[in-house]
Amino acid sequence: MSVYSVYEPSSEAADLAVRADRLSFVKEGFSWIAFLVPALWLFFYRMWLELIVFLVGFAALEWAFGASDQGKTLFGWVSLGFFLLFAFEANDLRAASLERRGYRLVGLVSGRDRDQAELSFFRTWLPEQEKQARASDRAAERREGRSSPPLSRGESEEVIGLFPGP
Repeated sequence: MSVYSVYEPSSEAADLAVRADRLSFVKEGFSWIAFLVPALWLFFYRMWLELIVFLVGFAALEWAFGASDQGKTLFGWVSLGFFLLFAFEANDLRAASLERRGYRLVGLVSGRDRDQAELSFFRTWLPEQEKQARASDRAAERREGRSSPPLSRGESEEVIGLFPGP
């Protein structure tokens, strides 16, 4: 079972399908691809600042251990540990990068794989978005259709039983 964080850009899209397409699912936990090819993983997700820091850190390690045989062996083991640490933190770095670009967290979802997680998320997210759209349409119609002066403080348009609505 995998857990995914779902991020949405702050810029609003007019169409619900476009909004759904722009969502980013970020897997929580270890990333095998980030362990095997970390620089390409950073390049693929366009994480330029993190890529520069990674390459500078890697070059600093190589420089620190020198060119001797013992230094090369030690550099190999330390770089393996560096790759392992990066693979554990890669998805958290991706989430921070998305937030820095203006994305906001809209939910967490779990599933057997990414497809199942997306299906589970959209089963709850789509009806909620449609309900919010209908509510905003009704509010706009009420504002346009209102011919009486605005209500004073404490008065309400709707009454449920004997009690005013919220």
